[in-house]
Amino acid sequence: MRHRRIVIYLIIAICFTLGVWSYETKDKEIAITQQEKKENKRIVIGATLASEDSEYLKSVTHYMKEAATEKDIELILKYADWDVQVQTKQLDEFIAQKVDAIILCPTNAKSLLTPLKRVREADIPVINLNMQVDAISLQYITTYVGASSSEEAALAAELFIEALGEKGGEIAIIEGAPGSDAQIFRTQTFVEKLAAYPQIEIVGIGNGNWERRKAKLVAKDLIHKNPQLKGIFAHDSNMAMGILEAIEELEIKEEIYVVGVSESEEYLEALHKGKLYGIITQPPDYEGKYSVYCAIMAAQGIRLRPWYKDPIQILKKEDVTSFKRTME
Repeated sequence: MRHRRIVIYLIIAICFTLGVWSYETKDKEIAITQQEKKENKRIVIGATLASEDSEYLKSVTHYMKEAATEKDIELILKYADWDVQVQTKQLDEFIAQKVDAIILCPTNAKSLLTPLKRVREADIPVINLNMQVDAISLQYITTYVGASSSEEAALAAELFIEALGEKGGEIAIIEGAPGSDAQIFRTQTFVEKLAAYPQIEIVGIGNGNWERRKAKLVAKDLIHKNPQLKGIFAHDSNMAMGILEAIEELEIKEEIYVVGVSESEEYLEALHKGKLYGIITQPPDYEGKYSVYCAIMAAQGIRLRPWYKDPIQILKKEDVTSFKRTME
């Protein structure tokens, strides 16, 4: 009898042990499965860009989509139409969606501090693209992908110093959207650089808002008011093409030197034909792809550099052919 009782106790103990082992194993399996799902979860990146109509941002968007396809991540694209309130709402939507990272091309350099604080509180990394936020907002940015607007402006000034020489002359500026990093620093640095060359006088500044048609109208007005105008610096090459249209329609016989920022086949062709005097390059493929690459790395917890800077350079007519070969 006693022997039988001992056997029963042993059976109960074995069953209990097996049951505990079974539950522990199942718990471990569940934990492993959840971890695998987490590791294999498709990364979701939200991108809010200043404008859908900007020719340059259209190119950047194209390369962003290419990179997203290449890396097999989900890219949610939104456009703010140069409206700070719209962009603020889009940032809040990304927080609610719990995206893994955000790419931000700001409508205004100084107006997104509060929503960026909310993004930080949600522990979502932010990749600042193309147009840099102001110094105060930078503390809420993981990294910046883009060029230095000041460096671009300094190179543009060098082109006019070369073109106008000791004789000098009157020039004008057509700016991009007000409040953007590029609008602020491409004008500020350009003016500062030319201050040492009193023979070159800046006689007018207009705003083309990155739009070709508007830049054409602004250029016509500047030329009418300043018939001795020798050059126009456009904050981007799309507006520079509008300036060329204005010069053609006004049938200006004397040369007006036109300089823009950013390259595309159309701008390079105009440069090759001598219609544009020069271009400061700003590669949309670099900005588009690197913004996505950086967002993926940030989502994975990889430490990034503070700035992924565009490779920029001066291009003149004689440089076009070799530059095209480099791009190919």
